[in-house]
Amino acid sequence: MAKTGLPRLLSGLLFLCSTPVMAQEFPAEVRGQIDDMLTHSVLAPPPSPSTTCGTVTNGPESEKWVAPWKRTFSHHPAEWAWLRQYPAGTAFRFCQYSSKVAGAMPEVSYTTEVVTLDPSPSQLQAWMTSACRAAIAVSNAAPAKFEQCVRGLFWGYPLSAPEDKKQWLGIRQFSGGQFVVAGAVTEDAARGGVVCHRDGVGVLRERPGLPSTGYFVLTETPDGKTEKAVNDGELAECFKIASPKEWPGGSPAGLAGTTRDQFWNALPKLGRSAAQYGIGTRADLDPSETWRRIVRESHVAALKSSDNVMLDAWAVAHAADLLR
Repeated sequence: MAKTGLPRLLSGLLFLCSTPVMAQEFPAEVRGQIDDMLTHSVLAPPPSPSTTCGTVTNGPESEKWVAPWKRTFSHHPAEWAWLRQYPAGTAFRFCQYSSKVAGAMPEVSYTTEVVTLDPSPSQLQAWMTSACRAAIAVSNAAPAKFEQCVRGLFWGYPLSAPEDKKQWLGIRQFSGGQFVVAGAVTEDAARGGVVCHRDGVGVLRERPGLPSTGYFVLTETPDGKTEKAVNDGELAECFKIASPKEWPGGSPAGLAGTTRDQFWNALPKLGRSAAQYGIGTRADLDPSETWRRIVRESHVAALKSSDNVMLDAWAVAHAADLLR
């Protein structure tokens, strides 16, 4: 990511100075939910019933990596070209877990593997605090709306609606706080079934001759109506797709589902410039490679900071509802 320089620093200072002092503390019940979400599951909710995890570090160590589970994965981390796009020494969480695709008929369970680069509970709390402060500052809203904003950012909107009736999902439903670098994620049938990811973005694997029904990995009969079990080789493709495609219309970014438009429109409001991210116009975000690079670099930068531009942008975009 490009260096910001003095103009960016001054802009950031002006933004912080304009941010109202927050009288409210971070809601205790949300803090407790964050700890539970990130500590007790791989990709929550729902908690994975069966999980084994290890650590893969980008660098020479990855060539010597040995799976901590009995089933040998189809590809070794040394073969993952995308791994080298992250800073040397980055330690990833690599997990194998089993779960069901809810809503599939018949219901089916899969054992999949996934690489994540997750924040700590305290980091995620800091990012959410930054996002809601940004939304309040940009909207010139009352500081008393802070707790309400945090709850909406975490649980989605409307707060009282069941998970399958949300107008938009919060962090808990969209990602469970997990930044999925690569691999397969088991979702319910309505959200794609088994979903390949790359750089925090859901992607499609190539399926010549088959319609795009929303399932990223589940194989189908030619009539597109019957799903059959995924085999290990297909799940492995989630790690080796060379040029991933996205959902029709473009895949949003984790952790909350930030879209390209939300990111682009929020930049001037957050005191940031497009040039900081190596782009000049909104159209520059359209290529999947560019979007995933920005999502990836923004997340890596956020892990060393108290703010996350993707969460800030999401909160600013939804400020009217979050601060209502």
